[in-house]
Amino acid sequence: MRGGAIGLALVLLAGFAAAQWPDRGGYRWLDSDTSAGPAFDWLDISGCGTRLLLGDDDNLGPFPLGFRFRFYGRAHDSVRVCSNGWLSFTSSSHQFHHYHIPDTRDPNSLLAALWLDLDPEQGGAVYSHADTVNRRFVVSWVNVAIHDTTDSCTFQVVLDSSSVIEFRYLALPTEMQVGGYPSTVGIEDDSGLVGSEYLYDNLPVGNRLHDSLAIRFYQLEHDVGPELILRPWHFSLAGESIKPLVRVWNPGTEPATFPVELRIGTGYDEQVSATLGALADTLLQFPVWVPGEDSYPIQAFTLLAGDEFTANDTVHGFTCGSYIGQLRYDDGDPDTWFLRNGAPTVDWAAAVRFTSPYERFRLLRAMLFLADTQPFERVLVCPDSAGKPRLGSPYFTADSVGVTEPETWLELGCDTAVTREGDIWLVAFWPRRATGPQIGDDRSEPLDGRSYFGSSLTGWIRHTAGDLLARLVVDGRLGVGEAGAPNVNRPVPGATIVRGEVWIEDRVPETGYRAELLDISGRKVMALVPGANDVRHLAPGVYFVRQASGVERDASSVRKVVIQN
Repeated sequence: MRGGAIGLALVLLAGFAAAQWPDRGGYRWLDSDTSAGPAFDWLDISGCGTRLLLGDDDNLGPFPLGFRFRFYGRAHDSVRVCSNGWLSFTSSSHQFHHYHIPDTRDPNSLLAALWLDLDPEQGGAVYSHADTVNRRFVVSWVNVAIHDTTDSCTFQVVLDSSSVIEFRYLALPTEMQVGGYPSTVGIEDDSGLVGSEYLYDNLPVGNRLHDSLAIRFYQLEHDVGPELILRPWHFSLAGESIKPLVRVWNPGTEPATFPVELRIGTGYDEQVSATLGALADTLLQFPVWVPGEDSYPIQAFTLLAGDEFTANDTVHGFTCGSYIGQLRYDDGDPDTWFLRNGAPTVDWAAAVRFTSPYERFRLLRAMLFLADTQPFERVLVCPDSAGKPRLGSPYFTADSVGVTEPETWLELGCDTAVTREGDIWLVAFWPRRATGPQIGDDRSEPLDGRSYFGSSLTGWIRHTAGDLLARLVVDGRLGVGEAGAPNVNRPVPGATIVRGEVWIEDRVPETGYRAELLDISGRKVMALVPGANDVRHLAPGVYFVRQASGVERDASSVRKVVIQN
């Protein structure tokens, strides 16, 4: 189960050009401006090649390559040429409007060397040459005019039988080299869903086209790496048993078996093995980790012998343990919307079944992310009974509740003490014959299988296609409050809003008692004392109060505050 507030694993991959990272087809680019990039080498085919009689906005072919060329998993023996600076293995379009890559619109199966409105009728020529000796196919645009201008471009595409692609630029207008003439440069698969974009509308600036530039698109045989740390999240519930989860993938063209190591803080170092086919990915679950109230660096890395690109072998993350946080299974983004309608005589509900984090805790809030403003008939939080919600003994219930604006969180304050009796259910009943509200549905991994729909009459059916965006906010410790606020020993649900002063419970300090205010990065901002602490000098934003009642870490607590001076 994922505990803690919303957060994402941080990917810190410094020291290498971002351009070298592969797309989902395993292709990456390297240019002649990059260290170890390809050398620029213009192939003059104007004497040996065939002049293609391309008009304005024209597409000719297919032209035989003389060999089998593999491109995004498919083999091709011919290619089509468009006057507007691109090739395609499948498209007969003459599209001169350039798009971002990838894009599902025609053309696809695309090699866009310089996709903009070019006009061979206005000036210049386009040549092709099947070089059977060197097993390569070359298409060159030589002094081809940019439509309705006096400028022209000379560039070429070279397809090698090893399935390597190179774009080479011999002479480009000065205006293009300083940011004029928006265009697209890159490659794209048959579906238009996967691609590697080098340039779009002269961005990024570091990839600006210029004379004597070469760009190579290629795949590696042996390259694996972790993609994302899915658990633990940026915030974790202290004392919760967390099963760390890491997604790894193989952008190489060969299968691979390799160890994956995960380190959390200084006390957790575990290793599991992965076997992946070419371009495959998987989720790896590691042994249980239990956080305390502390901050923990996270590092996941792969250990493939002979890895050809080690820059993507490591992913870094960070998590902060706290006794207040969210029980959740979703990643925070609704990929679609969930709604189930029943018969007029049946009460239908959506439900999420959470694992209780502590023996005793306070249930602070119940949350549901909704697409529309129609109300639920009833929302309740209740204990588990043999794998079903015990609807007759709720911890909390609310009738006829909804949001006032679409696509927002419904937040219901509970503030109820809970003694663990197994799992805990959040159940939301739709009105009969209702067409809403619709609940956010997270279809991306991991799918923990904790979402359900049904009723007490029909039974509870597991929702296997996604995770419903539903949360419970819990607190396992006493917190901090704002000066003058009632019940300061009882936390305000979620983050405490502070204006001017942070109030620490006014009591005789125990031996070793300490409290400190941390910024969002975990850096100590100031020491705190029992009673009022003036924070008017601090910038507004999110902070954390960490208290300890002795020398032991497990005697501490962390609480989020939002300073609004």
